[in-house]
Amino acid sequence: MNEFNQKAIATWSSGDYRSIATFIPPISAHLVRLVNISPDKSVLDVACGNGNTAIIARRMGASVTGLDLTSELLDQAVEEETMAEIDGIDWKQGDAEDLPFEDESFDIVLSTFGHMFAPHPEVAIKEILRVTKKGGSIGFATWPPELSVGSMFRTIGKYTSTSVSNPLPSPMEWGVPDVVRKRLSGVNEIYFERGTVNVPILSPNHYWVHFSTKYGPLMQAIRVVKEQGEEKVELLRKDFLNAIKPYIYENELRVGYLLTIGIKA
Repeated sequence: MNEFNQKAIATWSSGDYRSIATFIPPISAHLVRLVNISPDKSVLDVACGNGNTAIIARRMGASVTGLDLTSELLDQAVEEETMAEIDGIDWKQGDAEDLPFEDESFDIVLSTFGHMFAPHPEVAIKEILRVTKKGGSIGFATWPPELSVGSMFRTIGKYTSTSVSNPLPSPMEWGVPDVVRKRLSGVNEIYFERGTVNVPILSPNHYWVHFSTKYGPLMQAIRVVKEQGEEKVELLRKDFLNAIKPYIYENELRVGYLLTIGIKA
């Protein structure tokens, strides 16, 4: 396993992603509706996390496979499947850049804030298209860089980024329609739709306390920053609060997302 994947597993297995992902099911449902999932369809959920999208697709009657790099998240997905009173999802551990499936294996391939974190977007999309049947659908949910999650990631990156000669593309580029169109060569009928979920919070600092103790990427950033002193952590906290405050209204954090739908040529 390469160094990037080892670090990714360490990041996403820390904290409590399930408690962070409680606002994702409405987004997953939105995505599933747009790709017209039905019982006769085979579906792959790439980088499925704790299984939100895979479970919703299975509840629609589809034959579903959920794949993720992190075994701890797959364990959570199995628990969520049982709690949803369904069965039959095939959970697999694997890499979005090296999908362990034959060519043209699935009618529909989805990813909800998952494939966007693969380090090489051109490799990830090539793999996704490879395992999608001709005429099959792909569907993604991603974070636009100009909205709340993009603002949070920019703030975190300001404290953790290092100077390298060839930096990896930002995951938030998957939230820019013009970038996505360029990456989706060989895809027809590309369609974009935006949405917003409102996350209840008592105060901005309540959100910081929750995220800073539960969300792997922010927890990892705090560990890095803490090596420079506690005052640096406090600067990160204040910048994080400033990043989210423009998106809070009546004790709800407005989290905007982008859906991309396409048909493989």
